[in-house]
Amino acid sequence: AGGGASRALQLLNRQIAVSDFSKLRGAMIGSYLGSLTSMPGVPGSPSMSIPLLQNDLNAHPGEGSLPRTPLKMKDLVAGIRSGYRFFQKGNFNDSRTAFASVLVDIPLVVTETRAEANEVKEMLEICREYITAIRLKVAMADNAKNPIRLTELSAYFTHCNLQPSHLLLALRTAMGTAFKTSNFICAASFSRRLLELPDMSSEKNAQLRLKATKVLQKSEQNARNEHKLNYNESASFSIDCKDFIPIYGGDTSIKCSYCGSVYADEAMKNKVCLTCTFTSVGVQTIGLVTGS
Repeated sequence: AGGGASRALQLLNRQIAVSDFSKLRGAMIGSYLGSLTSMPGVPGSPSMSIPLLQNDLNAHPGEGSLPRTPLKMKDLVAGIRSGYRFFQKGNFNDSRTAFASVLVDIPLVVTETRAEANEVKEMLEICREYITAIRLKVAMADNAKNPIRLTELSAYFTHCNLQPSHLLLALRTAMGTAFKTSNFICAASFSRRLLELPDMSSEKNAQLRLKATKVLQKSEQNARNEHKLNYNESASFSIDCKDFIPIYGGDTSIKCSYCGSVYADEAMKNKVCLTCTFTSVGVQTIGLVTGS
């Protein structure tokens, strides 16, 4: 916002390993232009650009002046809510665009308190989880004719950290997929998790509750999986954001230092993260800094 573009690029690279600045170009230019106001001059002369300061309430701060930043917490919240709405409606491309936009804006937001800084980091995690979920949804469509892979992907989909109402959609999909592919052990697990959700007690989900109960009963009767799956529901794991396979505790992996996406393939080191799409994977940095 202060116009020091070179310094800003260096900081973003050092702090969160940004390597593709083209994705941030629009947001950075907008941040700079939003910190200026235009004042008309005398007739026949050009207008003057006046910087807006955030700490000049009582007097000009002199050398300690700080530029006013146009991006605020409320803008991030609005972007998250927009992503939620699109996801609920099944508009996954629009939802991904909304969450990706928040990921671009987050490094340019200045927080005032530790609570705000923590909230921004929570939003970062939300964006990562939803973009991963949407990418899994696309992979499911691409593997519609492969029952084993389709069941695995639908299972991983339920392990993304989503809002309860969205987790309901994921579990419903996974339950149906596992049951249709005769993976009854998985179907029983998904139906139990589905029935345990608070939203399932509402009247609007009465039909789904009945369906999940029937699937559970039928699955418990058959009690076998037709296919051997790369999925262990009882073990904690992260989702590889490249190959969409589980990374269990003790497995080697590398991370994106900005959004935290995990990769099992060492070949991803120093390559652009597939989630946030503008930072390098496997580079150790200090991480996101949002304070002024």
